[in-house]
Amino acid sequence: MSQETPNPATAVEQHAGETADYEITGNVILTAMAAGFVGTVLMLPVLVGIPELLGLFTTEPITRFAGVAAFFGYEPRFALGAFLFGIGGVVVLPVTFVVVGAFLPPESPAYLRGVSFATLYWVGFVPAFWPAADGFVTASFLVFSLLAHWVYGLSLGYLLDLFAEIPQHEV
Repeated sequence: MSQETPNPATAVEQHAGETADYEITGNVILTAMAAGFVGTVLMLPVLVGIPELLGLFTTEPITRFAGVAAFFGYEPRFALGAFLFGIGGVVVLPVTFVVVGAFLPPESPAYLRGVSFATLYWVGFVPAFWPAADGFVTASFLVFSLLAHWVYGLSLGYLLDLFAEIPQHEV
């Protein structure tokens, strides 16, 4: 047995008195981004596919989301909105999850923290992509978008936990 003392800046006490030392490394970031890509692909059938089959999907909220492009002199377009959505799901959210995932519930199983994380981001997603439509379409949007975010979060949390561990931090 080793007599080494763990680094208190990166170690977290576990239930059995063991210490976990999961640092944020390049491998963890790349794994999170790959998991974010998988989660984004898996959420699209729920977020877009089913609503499209039911005749509920419109591209207007995605084009409106690209409105940030006007700041840089570009006209908001659907393709730009879809690209920004993809960048968020593959880069921004996974990296954010790597940093804050250790602080989210539940304690166990750790991969379900991805669902908690995605639910928190869903709260911001709803006003950003709110459809200008009747009550049925709006209710459908709320249900399908929440389910899609749970699929994304479950994928992100499970794959990151499986291949790289969700980093633990001591504050």
